[in-house]
Amino acid sequence: MDALLRRLLRAALRRGIAGNWTWFVIAVCGYVLRRALRDKGGVVTKLRVSAGERLLISVHDPDAPTPTLILTPLTAPGTAAGNATTP
Repeated sequence: MDALLRRLLRAALRRGIAGNWTWFVIAVCGYVLRRALRDKGGVVTKLRVSAGERLLISVHDPDAPTPTLILTPLTAPGTAAGNATTP
């Protein structure tokens, strides 16, 4: 899809610059469409997690209060800290 829009954009821009304003309008519309379809994904945030730490990511309702991010060190199972359930 992107290759087709790119090709249409190039042809319309060439014809628009040559003097046909209708093709220039088509080129602008194609440009806007390509920008709207471009992937906006990617990295949302970067967080360095050191050895022995864990990261909890949770999804919540946007209307609910914002949850807190808790980083706790990992401990061996069976130890007092490993059995704790409160942060």
